[in-house]
Amino acid sequence: MPAETPEQIAQTFQVSVELVLAGRFDLGAYPHRHLVVAATRGFWYSRLAQVLAATEMLTSAGFELVHTIEFDAGNAVCAVLRRT
Repeated sequence: MPAETPEQIAQTFQVSVELVLAGRFDLGAYPHRHLVVAATRGFWYSRLAQVLAATEMLTSAGFELVHTIEFDAGNAVCAVLRRT
């Protein structure tokens, strides 16, 4: 998987759960109000747990959970967040 750049994240409104959980997502460089956190590795319940853990981290930075979504028969779990 290629490295996610701040420009790519801003353009797609999406960041990987791995980047958030590793503490490598720069919220100061993210210009939008809405953000999608996506998990595509591991079992379904593991992906959901990762997305919720990332949501907890981003909640302390001013985001709130709007919705969770499952794509591709559970192969991708996403959280839609909104900056408050």
